Amino acid sequence: MIELITVVFEKEIPLIKIQANSIAQYIDSGDIERITVVVNDVDAVCELIDVAWYKQNAHKVRIIARSQWGYTNRMTGWEGQQLCKLLAASESVSQWSMVLDAKTWFVKRLNLALLFDEAERPRVGLSTVNEHFVTGVKFIEQLYNVDLAQVIGPSGVPFMFHTETVQALVNSVADFAEFFQTNVRHPNFISEFHLYSGYFLWRHKDYSKHYNPKSYYSYRNISEWEADNFDFIFGEVSGAYRPLTASVHIRAYKKLSPTQVAQWCKFLYDSKIIDNEQETLALLNTL
Repeated sequence: MIELITVVFEKEIPLIKIQANSIAQYIDSGDIERITVVVNDVDAVCELIDVAWYKQNAHKVRIIARSQWGYTNRMTGWEGQQLCKLLAASESVSQWSMVLDAKTWFVKRLNLALLFDEAERPRVGLSTVNEHFVTGVKFIEQLYNVDLAQVIGPSGVPFMFHTETVQALVNSVADFAEFFQTNVRHPNFISEFHLYSGYFLWRHKDYSKHYNPKSYYSYRNISEWEADNFDFIFGEVSGAYRPLTASVHIRAYKKLSPTQVAQWCKFLYDSKIIDNEQETLALLNTL
């Protein structure tokens, strides 16, 4: 069993409703230990989330606000989201947690027997470091005296956290929230998954201790800068070998044509994770 963790802010609430439906559609309830939704916003936003959206999993949902960790937030939403992911994963009730973004929707059935190998390691593979994150990675390499030529895959969401290790990471610093807030910005620019990978490598010496270096599932996100390639990427997403999860960045929708957004909504409907194409189309056009 695994724990699912999603960090969300107010504008993303409609997206998490779709995610909840995708979880109900494509993950066996018996494989889910708990679903944690972290509100990276004011506490009142928690009241906008209805556990009934999660259908058969409603009784497994825990909704918490970032205020429960007692730090004063001085980060942007994207920076704060990273800290919330680490803190929530450190409180997981399962050996493994799968961290998602609100826009990350399952479009294929998750089979834990295929995700994990015979040694109970997730088949998530290893990734090279994007040049955008080089500065942060260099800082992490110096911090832990490790070589991060590769990091734990897919270097994005869905990301699998080993609970014992992420707990140790958070507890390795007297005030982890302060440490992260200080170093996520200039001049160090750390990121959550790279920091975890560096700490994991320092602690366990080798990724293969808990991670299979070959991936099984694929995942696809259409980022803002990939909007011009929507047709090609959508062909991959909607083809015979569709990924486990598919997503469109919230800022990418305005760069897509009405026809493309309609195609995406039809795909979501055909995948049985939305009930009404027109309602979803209207929603996405407001993002």
